[in-house]
Amino acid sequence: MPAATPLIFDTPKVIGVYDADVDPEGNIPSELLQTGIDVVIPLWPEPSTEPGERDILTVYFERAGQVLAPIVNTYYPQDLQPEFIVHLGPEYLRWDGVAELWYELLNSADNHSYSFRRNLTIDHAPIKNDLVEAHFPHATINGYLNCSTVPPLWSGVTVEIAPLGSEYAIGDRIEVEWEGFDSLNGSGAPIANTYKKITKTIQTDTELRESFAVVVLPYEVHIKPMMIKSSAIVKYSVYRGGRLKGRAPAGLVRIDRIIPGTDLPCGP
Repeated sequence: MPAATPLIFDTPKVIGVYDADVDPEGNIPSELLQTGIDVVIPLWPEPSTEPGERDILTVYFERAGQVLAPIVNTYYPQDLQPEFIVHLGPEYLRWDGVAELWYELLNSADNHSYSFRRNLTIDHAPIKNDLVEAHFPHATINGYLNCSTVPPLWSGVTVEIAPLGSEYAIGDRIEVEWEGFDSLNGSGAPIANTYKKITKTIQTDTELRESFAVVVLPYEVHIKPMMIKSSAIVKYSVYRGGRLKGRAPAGLVRIDRIIPGTDLPCGP
């Protein structure tokens, strides 16, 4: 027989939404606003295991004091699994604002247990495409990094990010993505394993007002495979918690590591 003492469970997780310790606001990504969210409920302690017993799980989704979605599922011993996925459709995510998500369990002895609540933020504001594409300060006027580049390519490629502007704030997170191609215009299939993501959190007003740089390393993995008539594409996006706030068009830099007058590459 399940225990009579009510249990308190951790806040439920949502697939595709950052955990509350990373993003307390629980920003729902825009693509999930269109498809709905999947709530993950781990199997609770001492579930019903005897014939005829059952556990009733109710997931609550509440906004402005109104319960929008009490989703009730009854589970019998044959239904038990390590975790349960409960889907909340996009019809529950139509109105902007902060909602609370939690769940309640009623066991076969009619004892109630429940989870802590967590916030989920619904925001349908369009994603801004107002950021300036990445700049490569050590490239030539024609946009090349080559054997004459200073500092040399094998010390890393510097990517400069322009000032973000007043729409962004301390605590926002920038994700810079780099990938190499065997073409001069970033076309065709990417070169295997050259992808690199660099994440930076804005910590000061200075970083908002002024440009700053990140460096792509290690050379052997992310740069060396581009030898002749190659290029790299750099994209970056800004997130507030789990919410994409803005993104920049792709920046392109060409890479040629052939020593002039020879067929030999420069660098290690």
